[in-house]
Amino acid sequence: MTMTEAAQALRAAAEAARSEALALLEKGEFLPALAAYDRALEAANATDDPAFADWMFVCRAAAAAELGPADKELVELKCVLLRSGSPATAVRAAHAAARIYELRREFEKALFYNRIARRHAEALGDEAILAHCDNQSGMLLTVDSRFEEAAEVYRRALERTEGREDVSSVFRSVWSDNLGYCLIALERVPEGLALVHEAFDALEKEGAKSYTVYPLLDLCFGYLKSDRYAEARYFGESGLERVPLCGDPAVEKSFLYLLGESCHLAGDADAARDFFDRLAGLYPEFRNLRTYLEVFDFRNVINLRS
Repeated sequence: MTMTEAAQALRAAAEAARSEALALLEKGEFLPALAAYDRALEAANATDDPAFADWMFVCRAAAAAELGPADKELVELKCVLLRSGSPATAVRAAHAAARIYELRREFEKALFYNRIARRHAEALGDEAILAHCDNQSGMLLTVDSRFEEAAEVYRRALERTEGREDVSSVFRSVWSDNLGYCLIALERVPEGLALVHEAFDALEKEGAKSYTVYPLLDLCFGYLKSDRYAEARYFGESGLERVPLCGDPAVEKSFLYLLGESCHLAGDADAARDFFDRLAGLYPEFRNLRTYLEVFDFRNVINLRS
């Protein structure tokens, strides 16, 4: 085998592993996806093609971001952004960096890198990549409680990708759930719940259980706002069981609050006390938290994404 043939074989192996990793990532199976990306990156490095290795690294970073803390990946993503002449590589590097900061709750930094990603996506003119940037922009608007603006951005992401085969139906379902949450927060609860139910059912059908955690949280929230406490508790308890599948363990706090409030308003004092006590255990510096939660109703002011 010549050196050229060997390099071509390595590139093919890297791309095959990347395709495998992407399919796993789209299902929310982050650990197996990262393992497949590791194989892809190893093969890419062996080609002695730095640009190809950078491309494979930024693809891998999408999985690493979900598993956190991704400190080393974040440093290298910034280096790739500085040296890469490829908009396709740069957009993914910036998008992954923004996602890492988003999961760290460092939203200003996330917004900075999201803007860089959008600039490169616009240069490429790729509607699919722009839709992913839109979803990320929507998330950053949502954490700032700018729900009307976020809803418009989520709608734009869905419109960009309507009927496109190069965008996973799993990701579109996630975006629909995000839109549904914004509508619930805007007191358009029936409309929002319908979207969230549709997204949840689609994700369940795809077997993308890690992506169902937020729809279950949103269903719990929507039914709580509708004073339908039994349904809120059902979806909340289902979601709480799935928190370990999610890349954001802080979501457990939101479930515990919503479940405590659902049980409290339903008159189940023992269950409410249990959920509120579990929540208080996550805030040792906040004395008498349970008593505080039993007195005040935060349903209309809480933001589950912040």
